[in-house]
Amino acid sequence: MTTTVKEWMSNLCVDEDDEFVRHRNWGFTIYRTGHGPSSDQQWQRLLQKIRTDAREGALIATGSEENDPGFQQLWALFRLDARSDPALAGLTMNQLRELYNKREGEQPMNTDYNLHRVFLFADDAVLSDPAAAIIKAVDADYRPEDYVSRNPRVGRQRYFGWMPMKAASVAEFWNRLQFSDMSMIAPPTIGGSHLVIWDGDNWK
Repeated sequence: MTTTVKEWMSNLCVDEDDEFVRHRNWGFTIYRTGHGPSSDQQWQRLLQKIRTDAREGALIATGSEENDPGFQQLWALFRLDARSDPALAGLTMNQLRELYNKREGEQPMNTDYNLHRVFLFADDAVLSDPAAAIIKAVDADYRPEDYVSRNPRVGRQRYFGWMPMKAASVAEFWNRLQFSDMSMIAPPTIGGSHLVIWDGDNWK
């Protein structure tokens, strides 16, 4: 999905009493729950890949050049709020949701930002990938009862509040969340199983 630097920056504006106050950061909180052998190196590799590919993705989405002052301002607002406290080891997705929504300590990113109330996490499965190519995105507001089909013609529940996605697609994911909530973005599951990995327009 393409946009412009001006549009992207406009969506980051924070107003109070109809007056511009500041630009918010864009990006996500990412929790590390996997702490297996060699996971420290994989964690750092994953974070670097996300940052590098987010920059490239934002350049492509906005049609900008590296030396464009507007793009440099936009990129300066990118944050990857990485959390790898050993106390997070082994936490489930629901436990991470609870932690995110409690907002204890340093507030996670986007807790007050409508459609962007999403976080990323890296468990043992994510950190076992040598290519550091996949992460998991989680809808912080997911409630199972909201997505259970009450119409048998529609079929079974298709959305379960999270999806695997390409680590290279973080900028595209952010951009999509400007217009749709995660339940509309995530590929449908079959019996709760994720058969595709979200990669923007290209599901793989």
